[in-house]
Amino acid sequence: MSAAVLLSVASPSTARDVVAEDSHGITVAVMQGNSPVLERIGKSEGPARLAARAGYHRTRGEISQSNRWADACIADAAVVAEKSQGVMYLCRSLRAGNRLLEGDIQGWAADMQQVRGIYEQHVAPSLRGGEEVRAITVPAFDAFSNWPRSATLASPAAPGSRLALSSTAGVPVVRGKIRGGQDQKQRDIDSDFIIDTGATRSHISRKAAQAMGLAITDGFATDNTLPDQPIAIGLAAPVDVQLGDLHFRNVSFTVTDNIQFNIIGLDLLYRMGPFVLNATEIQLLQALPAGICKQPLAATSALWGGQYSLRLPMRIGKRDELVLLDTGTDVMLEASGVNLATYPQGSLVQRRRWTMHGLEPIRYAEASAPVTFNGRTVTLPTQVSDQPANVFPISWRVGFGLRNDYDYYVDVAGGRGCLVPRTEP
Repeated sequence: MSAAVLLSVASPSTARDVVAEDSHGITVAVMQGNSPVLERIGKSEGPARLAARAGYHRTRGEISQSNRWADACIADAAVVAEKSQGVMYLCRSLRAGNRLLEGDIQGWAADMQQVRGIYEQHVAPSLRGGEEVRAITVPAFDAFSNWPRSATLASPAAPGSRLALSSTAGVPVVRGKIRGGQDQKQRDIDSDFIIDTGATRSHISRKAAQAMGLAITDGFATDNTLPDQPIAIGLAAPVDVQLGDLHFRNVSFTVTDNIQFNIIGLDLLYRMGPFVLNATEIQLLQALPAGICKQPLAATSALWGGQYSLRLPMRIGKRDELVLLDTGTDVMLEASGVNLATYPQGSLVQRRRWTMHGLEPIRYAEASAPVTFNGRTVTLPTQVSDQPANVFPISWRVGFGLRNDYDYYVDVAGGRGCLVPRTEP
């Protein structure tokens, strides 16, 4: 962003949320997990190469390496001296997002205040009236300036440990306990959690938080998937979570009024290390077996750490796609953002599904698609939906609907994962 700020406008509302694209393309490349573009920029001359290298490692799930380049960028004399402060904006944003992904909420809040200062002085004046980057303008960063580090393990995860799951609801559900808390209240509450690789952070409903007597600090974030229906996201006071032998300390659950399920997201799965997930259990691994995942996955995210997602490289038909790995849904394969106007109305399926906006009606067409992934080509049943796409104009995701035929190998911290045909009957 050593030059102008370009705009990608969302849709009309009182204050339109926009993506402030930098002239190098780093913001969008990070958002779309486009590591080849970031690698190319990272080999160029000029200070933007440092931001690109930080973004490159983010898209590969290599957060410590991303931190190293972001810190080098923030300290670089040419970046500091740049009049537009565009590269500094990128690098401070990436560093703040990495802190959030690592559970350092206090550090994220402090860094984001500096990002907001750069935004207000250098970015906002370039926007048209009524446009803003809401991930910067909306959160109440001051409210989280003393927040404890979230989701640390009391002791390292032991390879070979197993957690029993139920998948009768179509998604993996684990039984656990919510205990204690920073407020010193005595809690020992049994709870079911969905293991959701499509959720950036672990979540409880506002009703559940209130029933447990947990204080809620609002102003953590908003979800703008539907611009005319922004969802306010708060953060519950930290509690401990017990899943089998795993004891997570100071877990800060996100809270909304809409989603009624309790969810274990990537923030806790990151701490678990490598694991394999199937219809009946999670087994913790020392490492993913050598050669089992033939391609690296990609991580897509906003610069500031929001919407962090794991994407599997797949060839669908004749196109290479990055497909969201989302065990929080029971679909096999789904494409969102498709105009269904040309489909025969009688062929469309109508149903209701839980989303960030509550129980929402959806419609989709049923199809099938030849899909190549992890060295195999198969034909998968596919739902084609007109639901809002996420990240890409047509957004693909693979869910837990393949659990009877495939095991889900995942290493969130290592940036690796894949689907492997089941070896057990």
